[in-house]
Amino acid sequence: MKTVIVYANPDENSFNATLVKYVVMALKDSGRSYTVIDLYADQFDPVLKYGGEKKRSDMNRDAETKKYRKLMKEADHLIFIYPLWWGGVPAIMKGFFDRVLVAGEAYTYENGRVKGLLRAETAQVFYTADSPGWYLKWFRKNSDWITLKKGILQFCGIQKAERNLFSVVKTSTPELREKWLRQAYAKVRRACEKGAAACR
Repeated sequence: MKTVIVYANPDENSFNATLVKYVVMALKDSGRSYTVIDLYADQFDPVLKYGGEKKRSDMNRDAETKKYRKLMKEADHLIFIYPLWWGGVPAIMKGFFDRVLVAGEAYTYENGRVKGLLRAETAQVFYTADSPGWYLKWFRKNSDWITLKKGILQFCGIQKAERNLFSVVKTSTPELREKWLRQAYAKVRRACEKGAAACR
C-alpha cells in the first residue's frame, strides 16, 4: 500500500507536526511505503494562475505540479493532516487541491457524469480545531468535513474517508494530547493491517 501524507502547518512545534511523526511511525511499524508532502516546507505556491495562453484545461500538464500529480495518482491510500482555520483547510492545502487535483488527472467526465480517476479509494483525515466538536456539528453542520469528503475526495474517486477531529487543542492537557496521538497511531496501524478498505 503506497501512502501519501499531505500536511499543512507552518509551525514545526505544532500538535499537527507531532501528529505527522506518529502517523509516519505507524506506517514504518507496519512496513508500508509512504511519502510526506509538507506543503510549507516545499514552499508550495497555492495560487492558481491561468488566462490568456495559460488555459485551465492545460493544468494537467503544469510542470510545477507534475511531481504532486504523480504522487496523488499512484497512491493507494491518502492521509491529510492540518489545522481547521476559518472553517476549512488552510489556504495552502486548498490551493494544492485547486492546482493538483485537476481534470484529466484526478477526475474526468463521461456522458455528462463525473468519474474519479485517483487510484486511492480510501483516505484518513486527522485535523485539529480550537472549536469543540459539538459546535462544528450543530452550528456549522460539519460543513468543513462535508466539503472535503463529498466535494473533493469523493469527486476524485475516494469513496471511503475516515474523519479524526482533535479538539479543543488550546485547552487540552498533555495527557489528552498523548491520548490523541496514540489514537492516530492505532487508526493508521489498523488501516495498514486490515488494508486501506478498513477506513470508513
